[in-house]
Amino acid sequence: MSQPTDKRLIALVGALAGERRTTHTAGYPLDAAKMLPLADVVLLVAAGNSSVMLFRYTAHGEFGGDTWHATPDDAQEQADYEYGDALGQWVEVPEDVKDAHAFAVQYAFDRLNGRDW
Repeated sequence: MSQPTDKRLIALVGALAGERRTTHTAGYPLDAAKMLPLADVVLLVAAGNSSVMLFRYTAHGEFGGDTWHATPDDAQEQADYEYGDALGQWVEVPEDVKDAHAFAVQYAFDRLNGRDW
């Protein structure tokens, strides 16, 4: 029996159309000024089939939150829910990259730094 492999995927986030979709577990009602920044990139990290995290970052390295999910598909569905049409294509993090978080931030910075919005 083969071992499940780790999965690391990133997707850029463009401009959101409409209202920001978020879920918070504490602090209702949440003051908009205290919310985490909007993500420019999301990083999905799956350790086999047992633990999947979805991380959100800005192109300048600000942390935008994280959520746990049961499967990679669940994490991708959450990202689809939060970002809709603004969510870009999922891209695999190269295997030789040791720090997927730093890679995701640099990937977003390199591609989004000159945007007009």
